Amino acid sequence: MVGSSSSSSWWSSSPSGAPVWAVPRGTEGVRIMVEGAEALGMTTTRCLAGTGIQPPDLADENALIWAHQEFTVIRTLSAEFGGRPGLGAAIGEFSTIGRTGVIGFMMLAGPTVRAAIERAIPYLALSPTHLRFSLEEPGPGEGEGDEPVVFVVAADDEVPPDVRTFVVERDLAGLAVAFRGAQIDLRLVGIETTLGVESAAALADAWGLAPTAVVANRPTNRLVIPRERLDVRLPQADENTARLFEQQCHDVLAARVARVGVAGQVRSRLSHGRDEWPSMAQVAADLHVDERTLRRRLAAEGTSFRRLTDDVRHAHALELLGQGAAVAEVARELGYAETATFTRSFTRWEGVPPSRRREQSQRREQSR
Repeated sequence: MVGSSSSSSWWSSSPSGAPVWAVPRGTEGVRIMVEGAEALGMTTTRCLAGTGIQPPDLADENALIWAHQEFTVIRTLSAEFGGRPGLGAAIGEFSTIGRTGVIGFMMLAGPTVRAAIERAIPYLALSPTHLRFSLEEPGPGEGEGDEPVVFVVAADDEVPPDVRTFVVERDLAGLAVAFRGAQIDLRLVGIETTLGVESAAALADAWGLAPTAVVANRPTNRLVIPRERLDVRLPQADENTARLFEQQCHDVLAARVARVGVAGQVRSRLSHGRDEWPSMAQVAADLHVDERTLRRRLAAEGTSFRRLTDDVRHAHALELLGQGAAVAEVARELGYAETATFTRSFTRWEGVPPSRRREQSQRREQSR
C-alpha cells in the first residue's frame, strides 16, 4: 500500500455502496494525469509531490493508493496551470478503456450497453473514476421528446469541492475517449452537468456535441442517452467471458479491501476531507455500521478511532509546518477550534511545540 499500512480483512457492505474514500485504488488515474501533465511540460516528480507516491509505483501493477492521494495530484496540477476551465477535460483525453483494467474488459464483453454499464457500477473502485454512476429513468415531465431516453447519472457529491470541477471534466471527458476507442457508441443527445459554462463547453467538445446540448450548472451530472442504445449488442460481446471478468472484478476488489482493513478505510476518510474532520459516528454511518461495531473492529486491528485521528493529524501537521505554514493556520487546517489545543497535541506527539518544529524546518530549508 503506497503511503499507508495494511491490516486485516473487513468489508461488510455492498461494494457499490462504498464511498469513494473507502476503497484503495490502483494508480491508473494518476498515470493518466501524469501523462497528460507531461504533455503540458510538467515533470512526474512535480506531479507526485506531497502524495507519498513514487515514480516506480506507477509501473507497479500491485501498487495501491487512496483517493486523497489522487486529489493531491489534482491540486498540484490546478496550481501549476491556474485551474483553468477545460484542464481536466484535456487530461481526460489520455484515458483508454485498457486503463480501466479488468473492469474495462468486462464491459467490452458485455452483451449489450445496458449489461456493460450495470455490471460495471458495483466495481467502479477498480476504475480511475471518482464519480458514482447509476442508470436512472426519466421522472415526470422529463424525456418527453420524440425519442425515449434514459440517464446515466454521475454523482460528484463525494468529491471535495476544490477538485470537483477537474474530476468531473476528467472523468466524463475520459469516458467519451475510452468509449470511442472501444467502439461503444452511446449516441448521446445531451449532457446535464454541475460544471460552469466554460467547463461544460469542454465536455461538449469531448463528446462531439453542439454546445447547446450541454446544460451547465445543474444539480448533478447526467448523460442523456436514447433508450434504444441500451439494447445495442457490443462488438466484442460474449456473456461467458463477461461473467469470468465479473468474478475477477469481485475477487480483486475483495482482495484490496482485505489488504487495508477497516483501519485503512478510516484513515483514508480522515485524510480525504481535512476541512471537515468527521466524528466517529459519521464515519461509522458512512461505512454502514454502528459505532460499537466500528470500535470493535478497530480494536481487533490493534488501534482506535482516536489513535487514527491523531496519526493523520500528526502527519499532516509535520507536512504543513515543513512547508512553512503558520501554527494558527495548521491548527485550523487540522480542525482544531483553538490553536492552544493543537499546540498541546503537537507537543505530546513530538516533544517540542509546533513553532519550534517550524523554525527547525525553515533552518534546514535555508541551509540547502
